[in-house]
Amino acid sequence: MAGYPTEAELERRLDAWAEADPIEARAELQRELSRALGASLKLVKPLPSNRALVLQFLLAFAACAAVVIAILDKVGIHAMTVAQVGGMTAILASGGVFFSLDLVSRMIPGNRIELPFLFGLALVLLGVAAAIALLFPWRMPAAFVAEGWPCAVLELAIAIPAAAMAWAMARRGALFASPGLGAALLAPAVCLALMADQAQCMFLQAPHLLLWHGGTAAGLIAAGAVIGRIMTRRRSL
Repeated sequence: MAGYPTEAELERRLDAWAEADPIEARAELQRELSRALGASLKLVKPLPSNRALVLQFLLAFAACAAVVIAILDKVGIHAMTVAQVGGMTAILASGGVFFSLDLVSRMIPGNRIELPFLFGLALVLLGVAAAIALLFPWRMPAAFVAEGWPCAVLELAIAIPAAAMAWAMARRGALFASPGLGAALLAPAVCLALMADQAQCMFLQAPHLLLWHGGTAAGLIAAGAVIGRIMTRRRSL
């Protein structure tokens, strides 16, 4: 019929389109991806160096610890011996340094992690437990629960806002939700809370300190890991 291509012409055109379409599609796809990526890009403020970030975390937590201890009673400081004050302070300060380093490594993807978090966490927790067991007397208080639960509540009241502060500082980087991140955010906050709780506590017996101070700290870190796991699952849905 006049005006319509022949069968041979149709086949020739189809073959040409079949050869040309993938190239055009790829070019169009590249243009669409470039537009989408360009629209999603935002200006960001460069992060300081790792050393500067660690120093910021340490200064923030040291300042918070000083303020909280200044506000609370300092019965525990006056009742402890030099060895007790020095031992607990050294272990908790070392934990704060390690956990700050770990948080900074999580803020910047590709950062080398010198010491695995779980290994460092185990060292800190065992160090705290060993210091309490060796430095403080093993006497069971008469009112074990009545004397213990206020210390646990105080530790919670200090650690939760401190963890929120750690989150506000760490979210400047590229954090990825994980159980490790949840525990890493609670761990330095727990070190701060333990330091403040120890400074005001008048019940300096090893059973009290191990359960109500150390046990609460371990529970908080475990809760952080659970929260991190829940957030990971929600993002994967």
